[in-house]
Amino acid sequence: MAKLAAAGSDSGNRSEDRSKWLEIALIFAIFFVFGGAPAPHVNETYYLTKAKHYWEADWCAGDPFLESADAHSVFYWCIGWLTGYFSLTTVAWIGRVVAWLLLAVAWQRLSSRVCPGRWRGVLTAMMFGAMLEHTTFAGEWVVGGVEGKCFAYAFVFFGLAALADRKWPAVWPWLGLASAFHVLVGAWSFVAASLVWITRSPAERPPLRQILPPVLLGAVLALPGLIPALLLTHGVDSDSIAQANTIYVFDRLPHHLAPLKLPHDELVGKAIRHEGLLLALVLLWLSCRRNMASHTAHGTHARNLERILCFAGWSAMFSASGLVWHALTWDRPVLAARVLKYYWFRLGDIAVPLAVCLAVGWLTHLLMAQRSRWAPLMMLLAVVLPGWQLLATSSQRYTDARPPADLGMRDTKSWQDACAWAQAATPPGSLFLVPRRAQSFNWNAHRPDLVTWKDVPQDATALLAWREQFFDVYYDTDETGRRLAFRSLATQGTERISKLAKKYDIDYVVTENFPTLQLPVAYINAHYTIYNTQESAL
Repeated sequence: MAKLAAAGSDSGNRSEDRSKWLEIALIFAIFFVFGGAPAPHVNETYYLTKAKHYWEADWCAGDPFLESADAHSVFYWCIGWLTGYFSLTTVAWIGRVVAWLLLAVAWQRLSSRVCPGRWRGVLTAMMFGAMLEHTTFAGEWVVGGVEGKCFAYAFVFFGLAALADRKWPAVWPWLGLASAFHVLVGAWSFVAASLVWITRSPAERPPLRQILPPVLLGAVLALPGLIPALLLTHGVDSDSIAQANTIYVFDRLPHHLAPLKLPHDELVGKAIRHEGLLLALVLLWLSCRRNMASHTAHGTHARNLERILCFAGWSAMFSASGLVWHALTWDRPVLAARVLKYYWFRLGDIAVPLAVCLAVGWLTHLLMAQRSRWAPLMMLLAVVLPGWQLLATSSQRYTDARPPADLGMRDTKSWQDACAWAQAATPPGSLFLVPRRAQSFNWNAHRPDLVTWKDVPQDATALLAWREQFFDVYYDTDETGRRLAFRSLATQGTERISKLAKKYDIDYVVTENFPTLQLPVAYINAHYTIYNTQESAL
């Protein structure tokens, strides 16, 4: 009998393991749908070209952005070496698969701590992906093109699973690893988790002497991400740092760092959706607290969920603090930027929808266990609405197969053909002047370019140089001192382009076909012309 019982137990464990890995596979498939746009994605041209140049300094040598300070060394070490063996597109997909698999394992573990029963992780992952499409306030995301942030959030999810389980010694090492890959993602999570621990009752948290070693271990693990970030302003005078902060926050990334600067209609729309999510968080928190006193499994999962809700609450407080600071320093941009540059809205954009979808999964299971008449409706909404978003995203992938990084170009095929010619027919060290939205030029042409809108350096000195070059190349100044953007490089005229080429030692200019420039044409297709400025100088 004992052998039969043991055999039954082993069979049950194997069945449970199979179910878990099938659940992880389905979560991975969900992340694939939400993030599986053709490469390169918007941030992949930024991160992967930098990673390739980190390992191969001769690749695109002379590109000011690629030769600026490296802020994400751990990511470059983990991913960049692959670019020596595979194309950038292949490396992007390798990185995506690894990141999504890590995220799927972490999400399944986190969801299982809060939502009992099989397949709940699939349900919550669908809701999470859909919520990130519609409810973020400052444009944060988790699943998309591969970059350091994808791995950082996977480690945050592992840390939150430990937090939900009250396995406090495991929390901070996980968040330290997150900080190594992306210092701000990990650091804000580290602070929020610490505040959750501080606000727990003595019965719910171990004393400081027990968690101090893992906290210190987490801090040590974070150093590879923290040190490069600190070096971005090393040796730079305070005035230059202040100017760089202002450029970074208000000129380049207000949608992430200063959302009150968004156009009114966009700001109101985002605020309504995000505030609605915050209201849902509060209502679900109240429902959770009513069930915490239970000594059943529902009570255990409610207590686990409450810790996640508390983490999300602190994250929302960070966002609120950022808004208050921005409002108080509205007329003092230098002072405002000094604080806002630390991405106060980043964690709230992720933690609030994360907590809400986990709470909905928990509540759905509770209503079904109680045979509530609301259970079928709750389950229907939890499946149909995210499922509709999955179908909409899949349909969009099918009807528009352009890489997101190329969406700013007039015609994707013509643009890629022009880049292919540049790679095949020009010397490796040739410096190009390209359209300001041409963020994928390095990726497609394997040649350096002077400046684009997307490729903004992160160290103060290079950031100031980027701004000067950007406005010098793409803008003119009228008699009142107001900057006016040129529609394209071609509209600037031959004389101005020739002066820019001489000033910056440009070898080739890539622009739209019309109007034409009186420069030697090296290549032309249906939409783009490449001019050889060195021949014209001879």
